[in-house]
Amino acid sequence: MKWQQRVQVTTGLSCWQIMLHLSVLCLLLVGWKTASLIPVGIGLCLLYAATVILMFALQRVRSGRLRDIGDFLEELTTTWYFGNAMIVLWLLSRVVENKFLLAGAGLAMIAGPIIYSLLVKDMPKVIRVAGRR
Repeated sequence: MKWQQRVQVTTGLSCWQIMLHLSVLCLLLVGWKTASLIPVGIGLCLLYAATVILMFALQRVRSGRLRDIGDFLEELTTTWYFGNAMIVLWLLSRVVENKFLLAGAGLAMIAGPIIYSLLVKDMPKVIRVAGRR
């Protein structure tokens, strides 16, 4: 077994996903040490948004190299979502001081994609059942 496969079996993440997490962590540490954590956080969020937009654009492509890039970006955004949500929540906490609003925003960021995914997955079944009545 190759060492990359051992790492993936042990951690559940591929080597590039681990490197992504480490690079984001290093960027945040550099931003913290240089007292520029807010601009670094905003930059990471904008980079994530650009990645998501590019992923959506490439998901329309049916085959070829662009489709492979779109699939890679889909896996990248899935891996990166939770960390980005925490950065957004931290940035919001710098502006909003209401703990209930922050808790609601955090819950929406974490539960939102799950609920959306479940609705999209089950919605065709609901429509089919409703159409038979």
